[in-house]
Amino acid sequence: MKLNPSTPQPLYMQIRQMLKSSIQNGMYKPGEQIPTEAKLCEMYNVSRITIRKAIEELVEEGILTRIPRRGTFVTTKKFQNELLSVSGFSEYSHQLGMIPNSRILKSEVIPASEDVAGHLAIEVESPVLELERLMYVNDRPLFYDVAHYSLIRFPDLEKKITGNESTYKILSEVYQTEIVSNEKMIDVIHATKEYANLFGCDIGANLFRIIKVAFDVSDKPVHLSTYMCETSKVNLTVHKAK
Repeated sequence: MKLNPSTPQPLYMQIRQMLKSSIQNGMYKPGEQIPTEAKLCEMYNVSRITIRKAIEELVEEGILTRIPRRGTFVTTKKFQNELLSVSGFSEYSHQLGMIPNSRILKSEVIPASEDVAGHLAIEVESPVLELERLMYVNDRPLFYDVAHYSLIRFPDLEKKITGNESTYKILSEVYQTEIVSNEKMIDVIHATKEYANLFGCDIGANLFRIIKVAFDVSDKPVHLSTYMCETSKVNLTVHKAK
């Protein structure tokens, strides 16, 4: 990649613009790591100070993000998660113009623990579906979710959730159950090795952990979900009701 040494524009500014153009043209995509400083020095035949200055300005512009011990990445737009929304993951992603997808990691019928039974207002050890999924937006892993549904209330639900179809759509069309409200409890935890592998983040990275109980029109609990996401990729928002 050739620079123009005869122009009054400093070399670092030329490199900054070249990198910016490469990002805008899709050569480096959101969330993708750009070459190391050493590699960029070799590509542009300049000093590390020059490369570092160009990168620093792109970081200040919000175009690049430095992640300690990992490198420099193209900044990804944060997903806006509306805390008051009662929409399911698929519906809410579509509302934002994003493409949702999910991968079922585990679907198992288990006896309800005391905690699950208490949240769902069912008998301890009654059958529940434990559904563990990794949810993607625009092919990027964004949420890890473990949900529980009463199989006494929703018989054979485990046979109906097989892929990317919206669970809320299944509840509505098959069981005539609409979710109209929810309660959420939020805290921040550190990514374990297992979570780091799922999200592709560092062990110890900050994660939002959101425990949600969804309710129907009769104020009966429909499901319990515990889902997690990286704090660096999601903004939790609250919009005041009109």
